[in-house]
Amino acid sequence: MMGVKLRSLINSLDNPVSNFDKFVVWLFLILTYLTVTSLVAEEVFPDFYYKNNEYFNGVEYLTLFVFSVEFIVRLFFSENKIKYITSFYGIIDLLSVLPSLFGILGTGSINGLWLRIFKVFRLVRLLKFVKLGNTVGGFIGKLIPFFAATIAFKGLVVVLESRYWWPDFQNIGVVVGVVGFALAILLGTKLRAVHSRISTIEAAVCRIVGALRDMQNQSNIRDDFLEWSRQLEKALKSPKEMMDDMAMNMRKKTDALEERLEKLEVGSGTTAGFHKDVVYLLHQATSETPSAYDKFLRYVIISYTIVVILAVPGMVGFISSVLMVYILGGMYFLIDDMDNPLDYGEGSFIDVRLDALEFYNRSGSGVINQISSIETGCRGTVSGYGLEQPEVI
Repeated sequence: MMGVKLRSLINSLDNPVSNFDKFVVWLFLILTYLTVTSLVAEEVFPDFYYKNNEYFNGVEYLTLFVFSVEFIVRLFFSENKIKYITSFYGIIDLLSVLPSLFGILGTGSINGLWLRIFKVFRLVRLLKFVKLGNTVGGFIGKLIPFFAATIAFKGLVVVLESRYWWPDFQNIGVVVGVVGFALAILLGTKLRAVHSRISTIEAAVCRIVGALRDMQNQSNIRDDFLEWSRQLEKALKSPKEMMDDMAMNMRKKTDALEERLEKLEVGSGTTAGFHKDVVYLLHQATSETPSAYDKFLRYVIISYTIVVILAVPGMVGFISSVLMVYILGGMYFLIDDMDNPLDYGEGSFIDVRLDALEFYNRSGSGVINQISSIETGCRGTVSGYGLEQPEVI
C-alpha cells in the first residue's frame, strides 16, 4: 500500500494535477531556489553567510534530506534503474545529493569549495519544473520555465564570477542601453500593429451588424441573415488551426447571400459595403505578424537577456536578470497573445469583443427596437451604408 502511494507521489511530481501534487512540486521548487540563494549569499556576501551559517546549514540539511528521499524513491520504483541513473535528470539528481553526503560522511561538513561547485548541479533541477508552467496556467505559468532557466544560469554565473579567470566586462552599460532601446522599438512596433488589428476587427464587426439590421428591414430573408451571422460567430471563435478553412467557407456563404440580396434588389451600396467589411474582417482574422519578424524579436530578447546575465555581476546582475525575464518575457507573451485576438481559449489573456454579433444572434430574429451601446459593444451605426459611423468602446 505504501509502495503504491510513493509511486503515485513520484508520478504526481512529473505530472502534478491535484492541489497536493502542486504543493509538493512547489516545495521542491522553493528548496531549489533556496539552494540558489545560499550559493549567491556565500559568494557575494560571505560575511553575512558565515554569520548566519547555522540557518543556511539548516536549509541545506533539509534540502539534502528531501532530494535524497526523492532520488531513492525514484530509483527504487523505476522499472529500469540503470536507464534512470544514466539519464540526464537521473545524473543531475545523483550529483545533487552525492557530494553533500560524502562531505558529511567524510568531514562532517557540507561546505568547502568542491562541494559548492557540485551544488551548482542542483540549479539544473530547475529545468525539471518547466511542466509546472502548464499546470499553473495564466501569465505567471508561461514565465515559470524561463524564471527557472534564468535563475539556474545566473546562479552558475555568480559562482564563476569569483574565479580569477572570469572576464571583467568593461563599458557594457552602453551596449545594454542601446540594444534595450532598439528592443523597445521592436516590441512597440508589434504592439501598435496588433492593437490596431484588434480595434479594426471590432469596428468591422460593428459595421457588419449594423448592415445586417439595415438590410433585414429591406428584405424578407431575416432567417437567412440570422443563420449567416451565427455561422460568422462560429467561424470567428473557431480554433486557430481551423480558422483558414472556416474563413474560406464564410467567403462562399457571403457570396451566396449577396447573390440572393441582389435578386431581391436590396440596395447595392449597402450590400457592397457589407461584402467589403466581411472580406476585410476575415482577412484580419486570419492574418498574423510575419514569422521572420517574430523570430527575430524572440532571438533578440533571448540574446539580450543572456548578455545581461553574463555581463552584469553580483546581486545586481541576479536581480536584473529576473526582472528582465519578467518585463521582456511578459511583454513578449502579452503582445504575442494580442496577435491571436480571436483565441478564446483558457490560456488567452486578451481577445476581441464580439458583443455586437453575439447580441444580434441571441436576439432570435435579430429585430430589437432599442439596443444600448453596452449591449452591442458599439455606438452609432454604419458608415458607408447611409448610416452613422460606429465607435468601439
